Amino acid sequence: MRVIRRLLATTAAVLTALVVTLVIPVGAASAAPPIDPAFPGSWAKWTFHAGGDYNQVLEIGGAGGAGTAAQLYGDNSGSNQVWFQEAAAEGGQFLHPGYNRWLCLGRSGNEWGARVEVQNCDGSSNQRWGIPRYAQQWFLIKPWNDTSVCIDVPGSNFSQGVDLNLWGCNQSSAQYWQTGRCYASGCDDQWPDVTDCDTAGADEVRDVSQDGDRVVLVYSAGCHAYFARLSHSSGSWSSVDLVFYRSHPRAGLTTRKFVVNGGEMRWSSLLGADSEGSWFEACYESPLNPADGRFCSGGATSN
Repeated sequence: MRVIRRLLATTAAVLTALVVTLVIPVGAASAAPPIDPAFPGSWAKWTFHAGGDYNQVLEIGGAGGAGTAAQLYGDNSGSNQVWFQEAAAEGGQFLHPGYNRWLCLGRSGNEWGARVEVQNCDGSSNQRWGIPRYAQQWFLIKPWNDTSVCIDVPGSNFSQGVDLNLWGCNQSSAQYWQTGRCYASGCDDQWPDVTDCDTAGADEVRDVSQDGDRVVLVYSAGCHAYFARLSHSSGSWSSVDLVFYRSHPRAGLTTRKFVVNGGEMRWSSLLGADSEGSWFEACYESPLNPADGRFCSGGATSN
């Protein structure tokens, strides 16, 4: 009996050790905080995927404070991997990490090898950036006051945890950043979240509310496509339609319709903006009251 008890005790101790071994690392790797709700919807939202490995993105390790390095890390949709773009009055763009609008992506200087990190926002030139399009959904990130250098993955080492720096622009995969999985008409009828177009420079270009319902039209600069969102009042028992339009003088009218139940928020699929002059609009339409139960976001025209 003593032997059996000893065996049971030993087994329990081993199992406990295994559980502790398995659980502790998970708890230690604390998740990033939620997206800061103070960000305006009109600020474009980005996630920058490394040109040499789409699964690695530009992030701030551990959602750290001022002085924390920018690094590559596996894409997990954390707030420390999402960047909000704010236009700077002096020129260029500020990039704020999704978890804290009072931090800005900055650099220690413009020399080759300069450290890229988050800093307390102070409006300085070291925190202003240009985000020129390299090709379709690929972009470069350059200091606004020196376009000869780019944010770079040192040695093209696309390993998780590699710190980023500045280096002379050379148009390599270590310096261009993919922002979505499709472009223009190639995005037609695909979903914004599946293609990452919802974080490819996506900003709310039109936003209209009426009687507790809200229609938003969103442009994704990285994917060069539009999509829409409708939030339907929780006090309504009837479903309504989110109707998404694309119109062009030569290509004609494209219409997509999505049913939205009371208390739901629903996205449309994407429609590409490859034809210059294409016009986009999203509307709330009520099948039960087609004459009066309709309002729209207002239109936007593609360049």
